[in-house]
Amino acid sequence: MKAIPRKPKPAILAFNFEGERYDTLKALCDELEVGLINHCASENPAAFSLTLGDLLEGGSVATQTELTPEAKLAMSALAFPEELYVLANLPEDTLDAFLKAARENDLWIPLKAVATPTNAGWRPMALKMELMEEHAAMQAAIAEHKAKQAAEAAVKARETSDEN
Repeated sequence: MKAIPRKPKPAILAFNFEGERYDTLKALCDELEVGLINHCASENPAAFSLTLGDLLEGGSVATQTELTPEAKLAMSALAFPEELYVLANLPEDTLDAFLKAARENDLWIPLKAVATPTNAGWRPMALKMELMEEHAAMQAAIAEHKAKQAAEAAVKARETSDEN
């Protein structure tokens, strides 16, 4: 008998959403019928030692696992205060609806990713660092593009004034 492969459920793996922002995210996930897994570094730093794949599959840290004080600090709210979410197994229409609603509900954040086979083996801090690098590179590219546009506009304006 052949095993029937199970279809992964749509889920959002979120980090550091608290209070009203968590409530808004939870309501949005409920509306879209998407599971929500949220971990806060200040409340559960041990979860930050698991891989994204483990966290998405409901993995947990054994209670007898004791982290060193250095490891606890490295995974604490001091090291990872930012909100971040990983969108996993969302159909395209659900993904589009989530991103649109996130923007409308002030849940638009720069640190977001789609779960992939590559990043499934990463720990949350590794993903955060990668996303921060990508975000900084994008901001630099945008600034460079705007500077180029401004320089071109200045040259065009100078040429226009020289013709007059």
